[in-house]
Formats: sequence, structure tokens, C-alpha cells
Amino acid sequence: MKKKLWIPLVAIAVLLLILFVPIPTGQARDGGTRTYTALTYKIVDWKHLYDDGVYEETKIYFGKDRHKSLNELFAQVEGSLEHVVSATVIEINGSSVLIEPLESEWERQSADRIRIDVSGLAEIGAEVGSPVEVIYTGGVMESYPAQIRAIGWRISNNFRHLNYTEEWLDKTAAEVCEPNIFSHIRITAIYANCFFATPVIPMPYTVKLNGTLSEDWCVGDQVLCTYENTYYDGENNRVECDLLTVEASDWEPDPDMYYKPVIYLYPERETEVSVRLTLDGELTCTYPSYQNGWTVTAHPDGTLTDANGQTYNYLYWEGTTNAQYDFSKGFCVKGEDTAAFLEYALERLGLTRREANEFIVFWLPMMQNNPYNVIAFQENAYTESARLDVDPAPDTLIRVFMAWQASESYVSLPEQELSAPAREGFTVVEWGGTEIS
Repeated sequence: MKKKLWIPLVAIAVLLLILFVPIPTGQARDGGTRTYTALTYKIVDWKHLYDDGVYEETKIYFGKDRHKSLNELFAQVEGSLEHVVSATVIEINGSSVLIEPLESEWERQSADRIRIDVSGLAEIGAEVGSPVEVIYTGGVMESYPAQIRAIGWRISNNFRHLNYTEEWLDKTAAEVCEPNIFSHIRITAIYANCFFATPVIPMPYTVKLNGTLSEDWCVGDQVLCTYENTYYDGENNRVECDLLTVEASDWEPDPDMYYKPVIYLYPERETEVSVRLTLDGELTCTYPSYQNGWTVTAHPDGTLTDANGQTYNYLYWEGTTNAQYDFSKGFCVKGEDTAAFLEYALERLGLTRREANEFIVFWLPMMQNNPYNVIAFQENAYTESARLDVDPAPDTLIRVFMAWQASESYVSLPEQELSAPAREGFTVVEWGGTEIS
């Protein structure tokens, strides 16, 4: 009896395996989509290349869908996928905007004119001639002009189809520099005949590099360039040079290093000020050059002028140190909440909106994508290892230094109290930070 009882049990088990256990049945050449099939359903692990990216999702199909081809199944979701078209605005009539797709866009094969309705979209300040990126779903409706269902749009910083024709700086009045004024940079805008960038370790200027940048490079890429014919316009904080070579940059901040401490000077009247820094370590970069200190003429608005007449927004330095940081109190902040936290904390610590903005612009890209950031603002550890002497002595001195460390999980620690003195009289402000390994 027992043997006979096992026979139907085994048969049922085999039947269940056949009905419900999927087996691999192929990999497509569409980007790597894999299929797994059972008698009652099919699993598709999508990795399907389409015009604006890769569709990646795992879906289970039953009934009639189980027998459909991958092309038929993809057609069911294609209408909901987001597409982006780069274009130039050629007409604005209220909420109706006419755009011309760039030659490189596949939408150009359907039409050289596309009309979009922006009545439900955010105002972006677009004008006739503005380069834009339009996000839409569905296909291109065949009419003339053609139409798409726009769900968003933004001003584009990709101007590859345009030549930059404005004068960036006056070379007859600018200072000729050695070709090493900057090294690692991040691309901010690309034109047909040049591109713009900012130094990865922020410096008080923006860079224009003359020359054609290949399609291999995009806005946001971090690169290392060689260049020549370099000019510096200190009044407008601009650098211009001619591009020689470009390659990828893998620069990352060194842990335990002081990065971008900057010093702002705000006297009540135009004043000659001397600043001396005594660092328990080694200075690695300064701007303007540190010659046993800095001596500048400071103006009430914070503008600094050196003996050669060059102007600066602040004194910049970075260096190494063996300081030990205090994390007995602080904050643990989600990466996505870091910007809002820093805005709150820096205001409590006495920074102006402009000063806080420059702080956040430097540190946020390194912090916002971490699961969590453990943050402690240092006082004793920083001021003891980086002593600052200012002559004449300021009435108010504010020094903000952030030590932080990325964390995979939430860390519980007592909250640090944040405060700052009132800004009165001659005010000196400094901020900087370091990532702890």
C-alpha cells in the first residue's frame, strides 16, 4: 500500500514542476533580455534597448500574453516609457511651443517641426532660440507640425549644434597665465566650438576651453585636460584657453584632508588686512599664492584686491593634517536629505546664503547619493590644528568646519548644538571640511 501511495505523489510533484517551475528559454539580442517559461506562465527579465535608454524590469505574463513575442510584449509598455528629445525653440504662442529637433535626434526622422503643449508644465524661461530638452511619453503623432505629449521640459546645457560667438573675456586686458592654473575639471556646457567647466576642487573662476569636444564626453563628466594660450580675467572670475587633449579624470577627495577652507573678509570700510595661517600639517594648494601669509585690501562687500590689482572673492587653501575629530555628538542624515540639512545647519552656524551656497555646491555631490552621512561640525579639533591670525583683529570670527563620513546604515548619536555669534563690526568667516575614511 505504501509503495502504491508514493506513485501518485511523485506524479503530482512532477506535474507541479512542469506546470509551475520555469526553465530558461533564451536570451535576446535586444540588450540582454532573458526569458523563463513554464506551462502556465512566462517570466521576462527585460533589458531592452530603446531610443532613449534601457528598459529594465522583470515581469510575469499569463494567458495569451505567455505566447506573445518579445516585440509584441514590449509594444504593450512602449507607450508609457519616457523619451527625451533635444531641440531648439522656434516659436512660442501662449502655451503652444514649436520646437525643431536637433539633427542627431531620431525624432527628426519623423518631423523637423514638433508642437508641444506646455500649459501644464513648469515655467522654465524658454525663449525663441533656447535649447531645450523635452520629456514625453508615447510616440510622435504624424501631422505637420508633428505632436508629442510633453510631460516636462528644461533648458538644455548641451549646445553641440551651436557655435559660441560671444566674447568670454577681453584678452587685451586679461592676465596671461602658465598652462597649469587648473587641473581636474567638470564639464558644465558643451558647444560646437568650445566647452565650459568648473574646477573639481572649486576655484573662484569658470573655465572656457576652445576646441571641439567629441561625442564621447557629456555635461557632468570629470576630465583632465592639457591646454595652452591661457588668460585669466580676475575681475569677472573667468579663464579662457585653447584645448590640446582631454582624458577621463578619476580624481576623488583624499580622506583626512582639509578641502576648500575659504576665508571671507568683511571690514566696515576699505582696509588692508594681513592673514596668517599656522597649520599642524602641510599646505597643498593656496589661491592667491600664500607667501608667509596673505596681504590684501578688503572691501565691505567682501571683495579682496592684491598688490597687483587682481580681485578675489575669498582666500582659498587646502592641506593635510593629523587632527583627531570629535564625533561624540553630531547628526546622521539620509543622503537625499543632505542639502536641506546643510541649509538649516549652516544658517544656524552663521553663514550667509551666498557662503552656504558655495559650501553646499562643493560638498553635496559627494554626499547626496550615500545611504547616510554622519556629520559633526568641529570646533576645537579644527581651530587647534589650523590657527588663524588676522591683522587688524576682527570683531567677529566665524569658523565652520565639517567632518563627515558615509554610512550604509543609520547611526544613533547625541545631536550637536549649533550656534554662532552675531555678525558685528569687522567680520571674518571661514568654512571647510574633510571626509573621514
